[in-house]
Amino acid sequence: MEAAGSAFETLIFVDIDGVLNIGIHDGASPIMFNEQNCELAGKYRAGGSTSIQVQKMLSVMERPSGSNEAAGATLRSLACRGSELCSDPLVARLAAIISAATVATDAADAGAGAGAGRLRVVLASNWRKPKYVEKVRGLEQLLSRHLNRPFTFDDTTRDGEEKVAADRLGCIGDYVQGRCREAWAAEEKCGAAEGGQSAPSELRVLVLDDFFITPMNGWECEGTTIRSVNDAEAYLRGCAPSSAKVSVRILHPYQEWKSQGGIKVQVAHGLTQQHCRQAAAFLSGGAAVAATATPQQQHRRCAGGLEEKQECLEGGVPQGQISARNHKTVATRAATFLKGQARSSLIWLSILPGPSVA
Repeated sequence: MEAAGSAFETLIFVDIDGVLNIGIHDGASPIMFNEQNCELAGKYRAGGSTSIQVQKMLSVMERPSGSNEAAGATLRSLACRGSELCSDPLVARLAAIISAATVATDAADAGAGAGAGRLRVVLASNWRKPKYVEKVRGLEQLLSRHLNRPFTFDDTTRDGEEKVAADRLGCIGDYVQGRCREAWAAEEKCGAAEGGQSAPSELRVLVLDDFFITPMNGWECEGTTIRSVNDAEAYLRGCAPSSAKVSVRILHPYQEWKSQGGIKVQVAHGLTQQHCRQAAAFLSGGAAVAATATPQQQHRRCAGGLEEKQECLEGGVPQGQISARNHKTVATRAATFLKGQARSSLIWLSILPGPSVA
C-alpha cells in the first residue's frame, strides 16, 4: 500500500491490431484472422491450393492457443466473427486488465486519500487517427459492456506517422516523457500545499502492443538497440526523469514458428490469460514490477543494452530475424483474404481474377 501522502500514476498504453484481434504477417498488409478467412482457407485446402497465404492461415487456425487457455483450444477460437474488427474474448481480457488497474487505483485512494492513485488508459494504436473515430467508439462500447460501466479512452499518443516497431516505441516514450514533464510542471506551479495535485512518486507503465507483428530481434529505436522486451522496457524507463520511481511492463503478444510445409509464420496472437495475470500482478505492485531505471538509463534516449534473450510467449519458438522494415509486396496467389490497410482500415483484397469488394 502507498504511504500516506504519496501518489502513483498508472499509464496503460493499448494497441488494437494484434492485441484485440489476431494478425498474420504477410508483407506490408497483414492477413486479418477472422471467420471469413478461416472458411476460405479451408475451402482452398480442399481444392488443393498450396498458396503461402493459405498455409499460413491453416497453421494459425490449428495452433494451440496456449497452456493458459481452455484444453484443446486453438487460435481459431479467437477469430473475429461477422463484421467484428476485434475479438470479443480478447476485448474481455483488456477489460479485465483495466478492472485490475481500477482496483489498484481505488485501493491507493482508500489508503492514502483521494488522488493518491491515478489511472490513464491511452490509445496507442493507429486507430487513434481521426478517420477511425467511429471504430474507436465501437470498441469503447464493447469495453463498457464488459466493464459494466461507461468507458472511454483517457488520451491518445500523438498523431504521428508509424510504420515500424521503432516508431511505436518512440511515440510511447514521447508520451511518457511529456506526461512526466506535465505532472512535475503542474506541481511546481500550484504546489501540493496550495491544493494542487502532487507529482506522482511512482509511475507504472503497462504497454500492450505487438509492435507491428515485430520480434524484439535487434532493431534500432533512436540509437538504442532493442534485442528483447527488457531492452524496450529500459528504453521507456529512461524517458522519465531521474527523480521518478518508474516501473515498466511490456506485454508483447507475438509468436513465430514454421508451418508443416516449412513456411515461416509470424503472428500477433492477442492477449492471453497469462498476460492478464501478469498485468494484474504488475498493476498491484507485485513481483512482476520491473526494476527502477539505473542512472545510466535515466536519460531521454536510453542506452538499453540488456543482453537477456526474450522469453518465448506461450510455448512459442525463439524470435526470428525478420527486419521490421522488410515491407514487401503481397504475392499474387490463389486466395482471397480480408487484409488490413495500415492495420487500421479493412478492405477485401481479391487475389483471384475478378472485382474487389470494398
